[in-house]
Amino acid sequence: MELYNTMSRKLEQLEDIVEGDEIRMYVCGITAYDYSHIGHARSAVIFDTLRRLLEYIGYRVVYVQNFTDVDDKIIRRAVEEGKTQREVAEKFIKEYFEDMECLNVRKATHHPKATEHIDDIIEFVQKLLEKGYAYAVDGDVYFHVPAFEHYGELSKQTLEELNKHRIEPDERKKDVKDFALWKAAKEDDFKAESYFHSPWGEGRPGWHIECSVMSAKYLGVPFDIHGGGKDLIFPHHENERAQSYALFGVEPVKIWIHNDFVRIRGEKMSKSLGNIVRIRDVLQKYEGEVLRYFLVTAHYRSPLDYSEEAIERAKKAYEYLKTTLLNMDMEIAYLKTFGDREAGNLEYGEYIAEFMDVMKHDLNTPKALAILHSFAGYINKVIFNASLEQLEKMFDSFKTLCSLLGLFEKWERIPVLTAEEAKKIKERERARKERRFDVADSIREEFAKKGLQLIDTPKGTRWRLR
Repeated sequence: MELYNTMSRKLEQLEDIVEGDEIRMYVCGITAYDYSHIGHARSAVIFDTLRRLLEYIGYRVVYVQNFTDVDDKIIRRAVEEGKTQREVAEKFIKEYFEDMECLNVRKATHHPKATEHIDDIIEFVQKLLEKGYAYAVDGDVYFHVPAFEHYGELSKQTLEELNKHRIEPDERKKDVKDFALWKAAKEDDFKAESYFHSPWGEGRPGWHIECSVMSAKYLGVPFDIHGGGKDLIFPHHENERAQSYALFGVEPVKIWIHNDFVRIRGEKMSKSLGNIVRIRDVLQKYEGEVLRYFLVTAHYRSPLDYSEEAIERAKKAYEYLKTTLLNMDMEIAYLKTFGDREAGNLEYGEYIAEFMDVMKHDLNTPKALAILHSFAGYINKVIFNASLEQLEKMFDSFKTLCSLLGLFEKWERIPVLTAEEAKKIKERERARKERRFDVADSIREEFAKKGLQLIDTPKGTRWRLR
């Protein structure tokens, strides 16, 4: 399997990098100060899809996704609303999980929070101080970038480019590129109850240190895959790598993977532009699986343009796959009720092989969707000529491929009818043929009360769940 490594800027064979059958993967989660938007959804769906694929091909995945639950933005909101930092963070973490459930994004193996690891963070910072990579000033602790000679290698920025970035301007810094490991508590920290005891006084962790600490704690160093949005390459992941490499003396991550942005009319979503699209707002109009389908219609390393027209196209394409699955399920229930039929050979293994090939080639979901639609077209051509055994195998194969993309996981199978119900179906067909529509309608209503909708087709009556 090939994956694009942001560090090497090339495709790399996973089997050459990973040892054994376990993959340890860390993905940056949200900063919990507001409702999550579709950019967050894209990252979550992409890495959930990668996890599904890795598990399907035989790896055991230990998946860690953190929550930043102490941060300037959280504290600002807490002060504005008269709440604590914890109250704000817990609310939006809860909302995030609800959104993810609608998108069929499975929970990680571990979901650690920064505030649960304050002692670990303090210990990590102390060790960086001891090794000469950090210094304390008036209750703040900074990482000294010039002390780490490999800085900039992940983002591929030159020293001149790095000097343009003043992430946290402070004349007390030894170098403009230095960044905070620990921040001394200020007035708003006390108001929001967002401070912790440390050897440097009351304060709280900087943003970057939490991921270094939690990834090492749950996955060890080095671990296999680190993921996140493209906007995290610099400064977050560059700084995270620097901290971990400085402390442990080795590259902390084997493969860095980053997904591109969701754009609105060609522009990245941002609060300053007022073009944020929240997940919950989309879910008021569309099923979660429709949004998930849309989020994998572009390759993860390419930008994805969101619009009403684009999601409507995704909805139609999604419904075609859903109808294909439904058609097979109805036919299986029919054959189990009224008896099997003989059929010739069906050849569809090429669709499965091609699907897996493109998914293993750097998670090429748009090509995978195209193959899935071709497979659906084939199914709809042969469905009334297939035997029960063939249909059941084809149903399982098609649904498995869909589930690798996170689709149709909660599918409820269509029931087989009892002998009495089967007799009623035949009675209704005779009534319709004899134009006794009142009888036919009465039988339809009987089935409706049982939660079944009768479907009249050229091949006879089929049924589905209402």
